[in-house]
Amino acid sequence: MENGIRAGISNGIQNGSRAGIRIQAVIFLMLGMLCCGCGNGKSGNVPEETYVDLMQETEAEGAAAGSGAEQGEPEEVFCADTADFGIRLLQENLKRGDGRNVIVSPAAVLDVLAVAANGAEGDTLSQINSVIAENQDMEQLNRNRKAWADSLGGTGQAGLYLADSVWLKQTDEAFSVKKEFLEKNASFYGMDLYGAAFDTDTVEDMNNWVNEKTGGRIPRILDRIPEEAVMYLLNTASFEAEWERTYKEYEIKSGTFTGASGEKKTVPFLYSGESVYIEGENAVGFVKPYKEDYYFAAVLPAEGVRPEEYAASLDGEGFRSMLAEAKTEKIVKTGMPKFEAAYEVRLNDILRAMGIEDAFDRERADFSGIGTYADGNLFIDEILHKTYIAVNELGTEATAATEMSMDAEAAEEDSGLEIYYVYLNRPFIYAIVEDRTNVPVFIGVVNEVGE
Repeated sequence: MENGIRAGISNGIQNGSRAGIRIQAVIFLMLGMLCCGCGNGKSGNVPEETYVDLMQETEAEGAAAGSGAEQGEPEEVFCADTADFGIRLLQENLKRGDGRNVIVSPAAVLDVLAVAANGAEGDTLSQINSVIAENQDMEQLNRNRKAWADSLGGTGQAGLYLADSVWLKQTDEAFSVKKEFLEKNASFYGMDLYGAAFDTDTVEDMNNWVNEKTGGRIPRILDRIPEEAVMYLLNTASFEAEWERTYKEYEIKSGTFTGASGEKKTVPFLYSGESVYIEGENAVGFVKPYKEDYYFAAVLPAEGVRPEEYAASLDGEGFRSMLAEAKTEKIVKTGMPKFEAAYEVRLNDILRAMGIEDAFDRERADFSGIGTYADGNLFIDEILHKTYIAVNELGTEATAATEMSMDAEAAEEDSGLEIYYVYLNRPFIYAIVEDRTNVPVFIGVVNEVGE
């Protein structure tokens, strides 16, 4: 599913100090229960010793269920739906961002919602499905997501690594989990399964799991477990990559970034020449490739247009088309501030605004496909999303100060070659994009840089 972005990038790679990007995200979905009585149901939890057996039993089934996974090629409808979900997720977060830096992982949020949806029924299922996979049913989404995720790892030079786990409250005999729910998610999402007492030790166990999966970037996801909680779904998404063309020491200079607040700051900038130029209505940008399978896309809205306003005009199709139609084999002079950001958001209201309402309602939620609670009802109590990003280089910073005030324009040199200039010296949108599909796995906005 070659999109032409990488094909049009110059092969003139120069050696230099290593530079790269590290992104970490974690999201948890907590299922609580509405207890209407004590109940006398028998425990249906899967004990730890059954966990190993369950995974062994579903190994062959999972391979058969994801028959298209071996080719690593999801259907186009999956790519379109996932990109559209990512853009909508960014838009809703920006509405509540208050000028902060925002970064979300559509891949991580889709994962945890899909796992929950595999246990949803009726309107609850329909609402989740319409938000994360508008043009697919859940079986189709499961197959496509597995086909896509199986190819995301890379070889160490660039890769997105997804991890999912389900934590069950074993000490509550009224809570019963269906084996079919566990089998399906083990098959398609490779999830880990843990039974626990949901006490302070469980809190630390969950935090340790997240800390390990994110390489210490996100050490904690929760501080306590509410008494009514019976299940947690945890997901982490970790991306690490090296630039295809690294920054030389002389390409690291000081520049001025004007934040959304209007404050000007002198910060380190990374300057380079790239070969892919993005041009859309009221925006320009560039593509900087990683060594394998992914690229960094930066989009600078026109002067006077805030990133929030520009993002509101996008949809998944428009975003992917803008990338697919980027001009390749060009000369693009770029400048990008080094930046680091952490973001945390409770997604309940955001997902309600996107159309997922019943899942959060104590009365209307229908997660009967997950299991049952005697005389009670399962519903989603909270979805929390935490992200961290650092875009930097591993070389020595230069001390010379250089301020660039250009935004984007074309120029003609004596050679007759057209040169494009894109300097990210004010708020901009960026995305980490999977090359084959033009699907953003992380997407965000930089409104401020530096302390």
